[in-house]
Amino acid sequence: MNIEFLEALEEMARERGIDREAAYEAMEKGIAAAYLAEFGGTQPPEVKIDRRSGDVYINGQKFDLSKLGRIATRRAEEYFRREILRRRREALYEMYQSKVGEIVHGQVHRFEGRDVWIHLGDLEAIMPAEERIPNERYVPGSRIRAYLYKVERTQGDPRVYLSRAHPGFLAKLLALEVPELEQGMMEIVKVVRVPGVRAKVLVRGLDPRIDPVGSCIGPGGSRIRAVSRELAGEKIDVIRFSEDVREVIRAALAPASVLEVELDEAQKKATVIVPEHEVSLAIGRDGHNVGLAARLTGYDLTVRPPSAGEEPKRS
Repeated sequence: MNIEFLEALEEMARERGIDREAAYEAMEKGIAAAYLAEFGGTQPPEVKIDRRSGDVYINGQKFDLSKLGRIATRRAEEYFRREILRRRREALYEMYQSKVGEIVHGQVHRFEGRDVWIHLGDLEAIMPAEERIPNERYVPGSRIRAYLYKVERTQGDPRVYLSRAHPGFLAKLLALEVPELEQGMMEIVKVVRVPGVRAKVLVRGLDPRIDPVGSCIGPGGSRIRAVSRELAGEKIDVIRFSEDVREVIRAALAPASVLEVELDEAQKKATVIVPEHEVSLAIGRDGHNVGLAARLTGYDLTVRPPSAGEEPKRS
C-alpha cells in the first residue's frame, strides 16, 4: 500500500508539473491538517513521509493512515490538492516571470473581442488588442511568435501578456538574425515603431571592425527582410548611433536630404531644413517618418524648407 501511495503521489506531481519534493511536502501538510481535525490539538503535528518506503511518521512515531476517519482523510486530500495547485501556479509564475523580455512560441486558441488568447502549452496567454499588429490576421490553431512583456499574479493561473507590437519584439527578432548582436560586437540603443507600418532602430557598434548598420541589414538585405516578413511587412530603418544628435536626426529623416539642423538643446527642440520638394518625404505618410525620428531622438522636430532668400548650410 505504501509503494502504491508513493507512486500515486509522484505521478500526480509529474502531471501537475511540480517538483517531487514539493509534492511530498504538500502531502505532509495535508496529513497534518487531517490529524488535527481527527484528534484535535492546538498545533499541527510534525509529519514526515519516508521517501523510500512510503511510511508515515507523526511526531516521530510511525502512523497508520487508516486511523484517519473519512472526513479527516477528505480534508487531507483537499489540502493536498490546494497546496499542489498553489505550488503549480507559483512555479508557473516564476517560470514565465523569468521569460519576460523574451520571444515565446504558442498556438492561437481563441478570441475575446479583439484580444487574442494564445496557448503556450501549460497555460493561456493574452495578447491585448493594442498589442496586435494592425490588419494582421490570426487563425485558430496557427503557430505564432510573440514578445512576453508582463506577468501578473491572479487568484488562478498567472496572467501572461504577449505582444507583437512591442519595440522589444523587433529587437529580439533582430538578435535572432544578427549574430553580432548576440556576440556583443554591437548593441541596439533604441527601437521605435508604428507596428506593421514603419520602425526605426538605433544601433551602436562596440567593435571597430564591424559596420552595425550593414550587419543588421545583412547580405543583400536578407537579415532585415526576415524581420520585416515576421512583422507583416513593416519597413525598418536602421540608423547608426552618434553622440552628435544632429547626425542621428539627419539619418533618421532619410531618405530626405537634410540641409541644416538647428538645435535648441534646452527645450529639446530642433528645426530641420530640407529642400522644398523633399518636405513631404521627410514628414512621411501620415507623419510617420518625422514622428518616429522625433521619438528616436527625443527631440520635437519641425521640418521646413529654406526661407525665401535663405542660404542654408549643411550642419
